Amino acid sequence: MKKNYKVLSILIFLASFSTVAHATENVLITSDKFSLKTDYFKPNIASDRAVLMLHQCNYNRSMYTKIGEQLAQLGIHALSLDFRGFGESVNHQYDIEKVRSQPDDTRRSAWLKLSKSWPNDVMLAYTFLKEKSGPNSNIAVIGASCGGAQAITLAQSQSISAITFFSSAQSDTNIAHYKNDLASIPTLIIAAEQDGRTYNSAQTLFKNAEHINSKFVSYKGAEHGYPLLDKDNNLVPLITNWLDKQL
Repeated sequence: MKKNYKVLSILIFLASFSTVAHATENVLITSDKFSLKTDYFKPNIASDRAVLMLHQCNYNRSMYTKIGEQLAQLGIHALSLDFRGFGESVNHQYDIEKVRSQPDDTRRSAWLKLSKSWPNDVMLAYTFLKEKSGPNSNIAVIGASCGGAQAITLAQSQSISAITFFSSAQSDTNIAHYKNDLASIPTLIIAAEQDGRTYNSAQTLFKNAEHINSKFVSYKGAEHGYPLLDKDNNLVPLITNWLDKQL
């Protein structure tokens, strides 16, 4: 029996293209020898596009698994990391559970001690993606909740091609930074109407957004960040397709 090798080769190609790009666990070592745990989603083609994904402060890097997988399938490098003190990026000195167990009068100082290293940690993750995607790459950042503040800090010092704010309430200072320095960058803003000051912040960010491709996605309810991904199965492809078009 004569085999149709051409058809067989096409089927093998299509199967390999549709294979889910699972995360590779990586450890990034900071200048003070702290171990940051990350998930890296590698596309199956050479690519100069990348997305850095920063989680919310009541979750960890695993919130981005589906988004990272879909970005990689679109030919985009993706990296999520556990902030210092969260998920698997913990040690005896940095641990969010210890911060939360502090008395009210010392919890704020403990939080500031925990989070002061985040900008440098995020910069290390950005550098990792830059090395993977090349010196002329286009890199976007997603910041959920507290991760949104880190996204603004990063975008003020590095070349960022697009920003996604996911249930991220910004301080007046950060809103001013966005308005003055970042409003021309394509921005995707996602928030639920009953999610406290997050929604007010989202409206203000969108009001100041200048790029024609900027978009505001609003939900009924009070879900904050990650639960919206469970609420709407279309949200992951909405985020990834928007980023695909901007990069």
